[in-house]
Amino acid sequence: MVKALRKSVMGLALGAALMMGWGAASQAAGSELKIAFPVDIPSWDPTSVTFPAGQSIYKAVFDSPLFVGDDLQVAPRLIESWEWVDEQGQALKVKLRDKVKFHDGSDMTAEDLKFTFDRAINKKTLALNGMLPTLTSVEVTGPLEAIIHFSSPTPTAPKGLAFLSAYILPKAYFEKVGEEQFLKRPIGAGPYKLSDYQRGSRITLEAFEDYWQGAPDLKQVVFEIVPDSSARVAAVESGRADVSVQIPVREISRLEKNPKLEAKVYPYSEIYILQMPSYVDSFKDVHVRRAMNMAIDKAGLSRAFYKNVAQPLSVLATKGSPGDVPDLNIPFDKKAAVEELAKAGYSTQNPLTITLYSTNNTFPSDYDLARAVAQMWSQIGVQTTVEEITVAKYLELSHSSKLTGVMLYSWANATGDPEIFTGRILDPRLRFSTWKEERLAGTLDELNRQMDEEKRVAGYQALNREAAQQAWSLPVLQSISTIAYKKGLKLNTYQTGYILPQEYSWQ
Repeated sequence: MVKALRKSVMGLALGAALMMGWGAASQAAGSELKIAFPVDIPSWDPTSVTFPAGQSIYKAVFDSPLFVGDDLQVAPRLIESWEWVDEQGQALKVKLRDKVKFHDGSDMTAEDLKFTFDRAINKKTLALNGMLPTLTSVEVTGPLEAIIHFSSPTPTAPKGLAFLSAYILPKAYFEKVGEEQFLKRPIGAGPYKLSDYQRGSRITLEAFEDYWQGAPDLKQVVFEIVPDSSARVAAVESGRADVSVQIPVREISRLEKNPKLEAKVYPYSEIYILQMPSYVDSFKDVHVRRAMNMAIDKAGLSRAFYKNVAQPLSVLATKGSPGDVPDLNIPFDKKAAVEELAKAGYSTQNPLTITLYSTNNTFPSDYDLARAVAQMWSQIGVQTTVEEITVAKYLELSHSSKLTGVMLYSWANATGDPEIFTGRILDPRLRFSTWKEERLAGTLDELNRQMDEEKRVAGYQALNREAAQQAWSLPVLQSISTIAYKKGLKLNTYQTGYILPQEYSWQ
């Protein structure tokens, strides 16, 4: 009760502060956009972190080498064209777009690409190194051309150039001001340049007039960092925000009736999963894991929290994506779950006691979803305590193999490719993998080197089938996103989940 009251007071305080801050601001009709956004970015070095929630901001400021569109196909961006120049898939020739400028007016060249990737090769802690682990060197072959070399066949390299942490930094500016000053005053080649930054509070962007696609219609975009979901709802409902994202699904029906607003729930290419740490004794028994999987009424969760939009999943892939296994279904079966748990020696009379970690307000209804899952598990003999945790704390525990319970997590994959779903979730060598099945390393290496796309996809489908049967990591639902915005704003939603103000305009 005290915790709930404290959260309520916090939400009201945030909402009041938000109203005061935005009430003092003036909006130039047709030129500004104010977005109530749930999180700040952890760093202004976009190559240093794998932070899905911040990609919309990074793409606004830095753009990206390649881009995955709503069809989940790789498309040109700062890189205009690409092709493999060897049969092994270890040398990717790329051509940068001509006349791309950084925010300081300098031209982007292949030297900037080489500088960025060399930095990742030499600084192993950068996330870009983890996202392209086979990267070995960049050979500049012309002002706008380069060959990217890999230590082994890397068929998904183009997708990696469109995904998390793949951005091109300005070599001359970075070396001139140094890393510390770059983080304070970053520049990129995106449609917006950073005008003002107040950590944890506000990001103000101004249109870059020399952007290669032309200056965006919206001349100023303000991301107000509003962690509390109720405050984000209040902001858009009162008109203080033009857009609010990641709002509770239960609010959508009400906001849909507001004549001044549009409100949507839509699926996108992330999955809600329950990550099982293999190093925790309780989860080493396959009967425990299978019982926990069968005890989850996924359709019921979608109905209760996501208006039936979130699709129940049996494998670590979204419906219809390359790694999906359409004929495999792990059904909700409470009786079978009880019988399976009994094989491990547990029951409602002799329960297994575990902790389920969950964020609160990081994605829609996350904490409510966790509590519902905990109740389902407790009904079969898995006594579950839900503990709130931040993403940062989860990553700290996960990366150091110190996670002591199950984690409810939204796994981002704007490419839809199985290598970034199953290949990363189950790779025992990766720091963000919680299931450490060592023998999978060799299996994944073979799949990740397979240049025959049909064979690669078939291999991942087989691995997904095995993972589901062994319950190494429990897929729950395809993720959904929510958004509410003022009528009169031309805004498209994307299954990648991106918020792209450079493509919006007032009608």
